Order: sequence, then structure tokens, then C-alpha cells
Amino acid sequence: MLAISILHGCGPSDEELREQEQARQQAVQDSLQLVYEQQMAEMRQDSIEQARLAEIAEEEARARIEYVADGPYTLQIESWRSKDKAEARAQQWKEMGFENTYVREFGSEETGDLWYRVRIGRFATSDHANNLKEKLSEEYETDSWVSRVG
Repeated sequence: MLAISILHGCGPSDEELREQEQARQQAVQDSLQLVYEQQMAEMRQDSIEQARLAEIAEEEARARIEYVADGPYTLQIESWRSKDKAEARAQQWKEMGFENTYVREFGSEETGDLWYRVRIGRFATSDHANNLKEKLSEEYETDSWVSRVG
């Protein structure tokens, strides 16, 4: 009996056992918290990456020019009284990569109110035309407007 009480006396006390258990539980909690923080950081990083990819995709969609042969919208970029000047400017736009540039006569020669409008493309929707309008404004500092083709 003496040996049992000596062995029992050499082991950790109930208080020490509780402290050890609390320390073990705290270590588990700390580990779980660390894992949670790492997962949250990864999720934030994934969210940032997805937002960046969505922004790139949106920019690419805006940069795409979608012409259609019989679309009801066009983008008017210039207007001139001189047919030669309008055609020269249209050629410059073609050389800059806007191959669907054309000149449209507007008004009446009889009244003397005759204009030559320089336009780019035909578009299926006004949104497609506005995409080009934004691009021209940003890249070429050109004012333009979307017109409905009659």
C-alpha cells in the first residue's frame, strides 16, 4: 500500500492533469485557428484572382469589335462638308485598323446643306457600338456617337 501511495504521489496531481488537458485543448484550438486563417487567406486570394480574371474578360469583351453586315447601329466619328476630306479621313481610319469605315452622304445638294459623314461599322446592338465608342475615346481621344441606320 505504501508503494501504491508513493507511486500515486509521484504522478501528476489532479490540478496538473487539468492544466495539461487545458494546454492540449488550447494547442488544438490554436491549430484550428491557424488552419482557419490560412483557409480564409486562400479564399480571399481566390476571390481577388476571380475578380481580376472577370475584369480581364470584361475588358477583352469591350475591346472586341463585333461588326454585322446589316446591323441597325453605326458609329459616326466625323462629318465634313468636303467629300474628298471625308474620304481621306475614312481611309486614315481604315489604315488604323478600322476596315469597316465608310462615308455616307447626308442632306441635300439642292439646299446647300450637304455633309459627308465618316462612320465605322454596322452593329447588331447599341452596346456593341458603344464598346467601340469607348475604345475610340480612350485610345484616340475621339468624340463620336452611336447612330441608328435607317
